[in-house]
Amino acid sequence: MASPAIALRFRDTTPGINTIAAHRELITQTGRVGWGWWKKTFEPAETEKIITLLNDQQEIGIVLIDRTTERAYLCNCIAFVEPKAAEAGIVPVYYRDDLDKTAGVFILRSIEDQKYDQALADAIREQTFLWIGTVADPALGHIATAAEAPGRSCVLHLSDLHFGKDYGFRLQGEDVAIGDGRQTLTACLVADLDRLGLTNDVAAVIVTGDFMTHGDWAAAPRRAALAEFEALRKRLRLERDQIIVVPGNHDVVRYSDPSTVNVRENAVEKQANYEHETMFRTFVDELVGRDWKASLNYVRRVHLGAADLDVCVLNSCTIAATEWTEYGYVGRNGLDAIADLAKQKVERPTFRFLAIHHHLLPVANVEAPKSKGVTLTLDASEILAAAQRAGVNVALHGHQHKPKIAMYHSLPLNGDSAGAPIHVIANGSAGAKNERLPPGERNTYCLFRLRADAIDMWIRELRLDAVAGAQVFHGALPIAPLVA
Repeated sequence: MASPAIALRFRDTTPGINTIAAHRELITQTGRVGWGWWKKTFEPAETEKIITLLNDQQEIGIVLIDRTTERAYLCNCIAFVEPKAAEAGIVPVYYRDDLDKTAGVFILRSIEDQKYDQALADAIREQTFLWIGTVADPALGHIATAAEAPGRSCVLHLSDLHFGKDYGFRLQGEDVAIGDGRQTLTACLVADLDRLGLTNDVAAVIVTGDFMTHGDWAAAPRRAALAEFEALRKRLRLERDQIIVVPGNHDVVRYSDPSTVNVRENAVEKQANYEHETMFRTFVDELVGRDWKASLNYVRRVHLGAADLDVCVLNSCTIAATEWTEYGYVGRNGLDAIADLAKQKVERPTFRFLAIHHHLLPVANVEAPKSKGVTLTLDASEILAAAQRAGVNVALHGHQHKPKIAMYHSLPLNGDSAGAPIHVIANGSAGAKNERLPPGERNTYCLFRLRADAIDMWIRELRLDAVAGAQVFHGALPIAPLVA
């Protein structure tokens, strides 16, 4: 068999379909099989280079790698064709009618078991394609450049703003009717921070998703969100990298119409091009300057006055084969980001936060067992365990528009080392209008003050008219930082 030149990442996303078994069955029947390349929209095309290599060598080796289940296979590839030129009969039935959504089809003559190569898995990361032996795109790495906030100590946490039809605050530059006392989100936040005397002490703003409403990225709500954050950033005197953003299920819409979703077709379509992420990615690029192709799972360190803060951002809007339309799922790449968080060198007292949209522990009194309802993050247990090993102190999330503080502490089994407990904090909604809030709830935001040896926390009501609201919580969290 030819030496492997290419690695292709895959995972099973179609219900009831084992990807490898389906392709091997056609090899048994016809002696070859077509393997579709589900290139992401933002990945470079390599078509000409692949064809040139095959013309020179007649056949090439390809490694298929599944990072989720840690499987690998070595294939003998004899051709690469454009989707329209592929022979449909040698492509598995479950995506035969979707070949036009692929970037091309590799014609394979064999698929043999191969030892899983962790180094190769680490190199391919979130890419679907990698030339073996080359360096992966640095933009897909998990460690972002550190942000500087000397002399400051506070972190502002917002979530579920829902710009668009569900947004409750006055927009920047909006004319309102006489008697409408609404103020802008920035005005209301600053007014409340002034009451605490902490307006000029904010070092970073973490937004845990749902910037938009129902994936409406039309020009008006997009401009409104950008204008609001530009106003907030300038008023708090922050640089763009001090705004840390997380995708929510209203930002990265995996199911355009939950009432009619076909899970198989949805899994095929979404893994084909990742267009469901594109609008959020470009919004983040414009909002904070993070490359639109960069990983949505990453770690950013913020250097504060008395301590450092490591924030691990997780994308809980990853495609999984399920009908639960508002579920969370992080997957392998997010777990890798947590592992990279654990490797960060500690030079000063350091606190570690996890930032995710979907909830990790129950928040509402009843989690309705509906097939298409809201649920916990599907891999919450694995995420929390990894976070505990990485020394995470606080996990922030939104999603259910209800504030709550809980604690997660898994005791070690079978001789494992014990990790510190994690405070799991649901922010509630900072921007949705009253009709979108659970009965009796109100808009809220969280504020953390990081000292060298402890964290003070507030959950505050955020009124639309900038008048003082209720203090939902204020206290010191029993948390000690990591030390060098």
